[in-house]
Amino acid sequence: MNGGLARINDVVIVDSACPPAAGQVILAVGVQLDTSSGRELIAEAERAGAAAVVFRAAGAVGVVPSGTRTSVLLADAHLGWAQLLLLLRTLASAAQDETSADSPDQPTPSSMHGLADAIATMVGGSVVLYDRAHRVIAYAVQGHEIDNVRRDAILGKRTPERWIKRFTIDRSAYQTFRNVGEVVRVDSYEEMRPRLRIAIHAGGEILGEISVAEGRQPLTAEAEEALKRAAGLVAPFMLRHRVAEDTGRTAREQMLRGLLEGNPTLEAQTISSGLDPGRGLTVVGFALHAEDRTDVTSAEVFAERLIHLLSLQVHSLDPAAGVVSVDGAYYALIPTLSRTAHELLVSRLRPALAQLQRLDIEGCAAIGRRATSLREVPVSRSDVDDQLLVLGRRQSSGVIGTKQVLWADMTLLPAERAVAAGDPELTEHLGRLAAHDARHGTEFVKTLHTYLEVFGSTSAAAERLVLHPNTLRHRLGRLAEISGVDLEDPSQRLALALQLRARALPDCSRP
Repeated sequence: MNGGLARINDVVIVDSACPPAAGQVILAVGVQLDTSSGRELIAEAERAGAAAVVFRAAGAVGVVPSGTRTSVLLADAHLGWAQLLLLLRTLASAAQDETSADSPDQPTPSSMHGLADAIATMVGGSVVLYDRAHRVIAYAVQGHEIDNVRRDAILGKRTPERWIKRFTIDRSAYQTFRNVGEVVRVDSYEEMRPRLRIAIHAGGEILGEISVAEGRQPLTAEAEEALKRAAGLVAPFMLRHRVAEDTGRTAREQMLRGLLEGNPTLEAQTISSGLDPGRGLTVVGFALHAEDRTDVTSAEVFAERLIHLLSLQVHSLDPAAGVVSVDGAYYALIPTLSRTAHELLVSRLRPALAQLQRLDIEGCAAIGRRATSLREVPVSRSDVDDQLLVLGRRQSSGVIGTKQVLWADMTLLPAERAVAAGDPELTEHLGRLAAHDARHGTEFVKTLHTYLEVFGSTSAAAERLVLHPNTLRHRLGRLAEISGVDLEDPSQRLALALQLRARALPDCSRP
């Protein structure tokens, strides 16, 4: 909430008998932020030069005094104080061990490969530590025979694509993220040695997983218990690894978001990163989804994997390209040094969508105009958002949108938005029909929409609605009577068509 950078010496629980000291992280057990005791503790920590004070998030609605240099942090309500104390002390200790190492070649207690070695010894098999996107963080073989899948994962630094697809479709190996704390045994593949897998988590957050492949001896129930213990031991180090990774990733994500917003202060940073709008930059958007992503954890892990998969695809176009997720959409910023390169994007992006479809991830993409200045990047993004809206209405999948292909819908969007934001009295006719449908279970709005879509052809509308033409004519007469519209008037038909399209706009698209 407040504060900056400070060196951490220790993590302690608040104790009236032991006043705060410099460099401490103080856990405010039993003290609420929005009380006089909470404010006094912050003041004491400030005077002593403490690094941070941590309060329980539940009910913490107080205001931190302005100018406070000591950081004030909030812990999730479901994270126990004892667990938090252990995690923070382990992270602080690991960081101190690493910075005090005599030589970069000297292994430290925080070494991820050292952890993998320790787990291989505990469980009895070759080990791979994965992050949430199934990238390999560390591994240990220790002389065990390994199969081709393990070898390819180690060499390629990630689970091979075809196995990601098989595990996803079969709902086998990746059940670790759904059954947190439980060991998942994977032994139904002839090409692969049996595996034990378990998720690594801390404070309710999934950090990655451990995969142990059977070595010289079978993986028994004792091996499963050893793996559960290993998952608890490795969590603080994985958390530290994730924090370190997140620091760099967050900085780049902030830069990419700033580019999409046209932040003028980022010009020097974008040039040094290889994303110089002055040389040409194009925004590409992806609207992607997969089944069975309803719970929060699965959705977060899925989003992280998607960013990783998309990054692999766009890096093949240009190593400097970046991917960021904003409000459920995924944007890639791709250097395009010429108009020719921009026009080639459609053909280059088709394999990317095909790759995602092979992983049972459906979706579509849209390409914005080529920007040649920082202020034009948000315009390219606006093109993308509009195209994704149009493709979403059509429920398109595997399609790459451009303004040239979607020109008719793109032409109508400004008019639709103007209608949606216009005088409510002008839409009263349509409102009366919608209200009647809601009260009586009729389908006058649907009938009107279908009738206008087929240019007033009674026979075509009747066929679409599976009605007898005479029944449709009677319904249209009743519709006109309820709403007060004249379907013989071409201006009214055009206005009603625009109003119906405007009703389909999502709220976020309206000014």
